[in-house]
Formats: sequence, structure tokens, C-alpha cells
Amino acid sequence: MRRTGLIGVLLVAALAVFWSGVEYASAQVKLNMVGSWPPVVSSAADVGIRYMEEVNRRANGKVVINFKGAREVVPTFDQPEALVRGVFDVWYGALNYWAGVVKPGYITELSSMEPTDGGPGHPLHDFMVRMYEKKGVRYLGAFSGDRNTGNHFMSTQKEVSSSADLKGMKVRVPPLTRFFVKAMGAEPVTLPPSEIYLALERGTVEGFTWPYYDGFTSFGWHKVTKYLIGHPLYRDGIGIAVNLKKWNSLPKDVQQIMLDSVGVIQQWSRGWMSAHQGFQLATMKKAGMKVIQFSDAEAKNWAKTSNEALWAHFKTVMGADDYAKARKLMGYN
Repeated sequence: MRRTGLIGVLLVAALAVFWSGVEYASAQVKLNMVGSWPPVVSSAADVGIRYMEEVNRRANGKVVINFKGAREVVPTFDQPEALVRGVFDVWYGALNYWAGVVKPGYITELSSMEPTDGGPGHPLHDFMVRMYEKKGVRYLGAFSGDRNTGNHFMSTQKEVSSSADLKGMKVRVPPLTRFFVKAMGAEPVTLPPSEIYLALERGTVEGFTWPYYDGFTSFGWHKVTKYLIGHPLYRDGIGIAVNLKKWNSLPKDVQQIMLDSVGVIQQWSRGWMSAHQGFQLATMKKAGMKVIQFSDAEAKNWAKTSNEALWAHFKTVMGADDYAKARKLMGYN
């Protein structure tokens, strides 16, 4: 009897451990992440991966984000729609890639704040959240460098001394810089990053815009590009977003872990981008690329035209109240 009783006790204990393990496993939240660019090749992608790692570390098993891949999983420009449809759960990439879904969803690239959206809890961050929620997406945040690092720049195949020299030039653009390029009298050309090298080599485009800290040399562009215009256009914005239905299904403590991780990586990313921008520029120069510096007057015109061109676009895709509020939140009024 004693032997039978002991076996029974051990069996009950084993079952308790087993079922607690099953309960834990079933309670664990698993999220799939897809990104705009592949990690290692892209420094910006590495920021998205770093965010994933921060969440997984802080969650201690409550939630696990699994990176599934980049454009090989879903083509870059199709990813926003795929996130809305719930093809995957979490996304990282350029906020301006949302231009077709959330038309003003990248206004923070005109921001001078640190971080560009003010961080979770800031009125500008809340403003962004509301815009994205209308389209079935939960905006979590944007990561960028300091005001003078991580910006978008233009590279060209011919030496220019003023913005007037861009007239008629074919320039590869993301949605972000399209309106500036048009304002300069150049012709914007839309191409995914993977096609830029060949387009430059064949002369299909005569320039392109890109935040050069982000893997410029990893893509090999320094081998076929001649000049960098050393005056910034806009702030870079690596966004993190979640399918809204999935977000609403998450436990509150998991949501908080993901938001807390945004603030941590927003601070970390500033130094990361600064370091990579310096490394990239040194490598670009070593390969023979030259940096063009405009006169003070031309530099001011460059900055003025870029800001006005993008704000003019946002005015056409935002309601009057939202447009005025966005400008006020970013200190433009």
C-alpha cells in the first residue's frame, strides 16, 4: 500500500508539472515579424532586429517575436498591406513606405524632436497612433539618429553646384523624397533598393536618395556612385508597427513590454546610427566618392524647398485640423 501510495503521489506531481508546462506554453504569445530590408546588409534593419531582441529579453517568455525574413517573404512595398491583412504580426521598415495606406504616416520625418515622435505618451506619438489605427495598424514608434545623423541624402552621377543643376535629372526616390525631387525639376523614379545598383550602372537613373548610414556600402553603391550632396533632406524613420487586431488581442502587460522597449531602442538607435554614418562615409570616400558642399545660400534653399515640398503634399492628404495639429506638435507654427 505504501509503495502504491508513493507511486500515486509521484504521478500526481508529474502530471502537475506537465500540465503547468502545457498551460505556460499555451499562454506564451508568439508573433511573426517581417521587415523592409535584410539584417546585417542594412543597418536600419539591425535596429528593427534589436527592438525584437529587447522585447524578447524583457518579456522573459511571455511573448516571443520571431523574425521570418524581409523581401523574400513579402515584397518590400507590399508589406504594409500585408500587415493590415494579418499575413504577419509585426513589421519594421521605412515609415514612408506607408504612403499608400496611411498617406501622412511619415510626418515625423519633418520633426526636429528627439526622438522624432516624442516617444510613447507624447502628444505627437498619440497623434501617430490614431492615424494608423484608422487603417487597422497599431503604430508603436520610430527610431532615428540625432538631428545631424541618420538623415536622407542625395547621391548623383554628375557634379552639381546648385539645386538648379538637378533639373531634368532622373532620380530614384522612395515616397518620402518624391515631392522634393519634383520641386527641383528632376524626374522621380520609383525602384526598390535591390535595383538601384543596376540602374546606376546602366544609367537608368542619374542619382538616388537614401540615408547613407543604412548599409550604403553593403549594397555596393559606392562602387558605381560618384557624388554625395552633403546637405540633409529629412530625418530617417525606422518604424515599428503591429496588426491592430493582433495588438488588441495581446495581454496588457505584453503591450506595455512592447511599448517600454520602444523607448529603450529610441535612445539606443541614436548612437548606433551616428557610428554607422561615420563608417559608411569613410568607406564611400575611400572608394572615390566626393562630397559636394553648397554655398550657405544654396544650402538654405535646399532645406527650405525640401520642407515646403513635403508639407505641401501633406496638406493635400490631411484634413485641415489634422494638418494644423501636426505642424503645431512639431513646432512649425
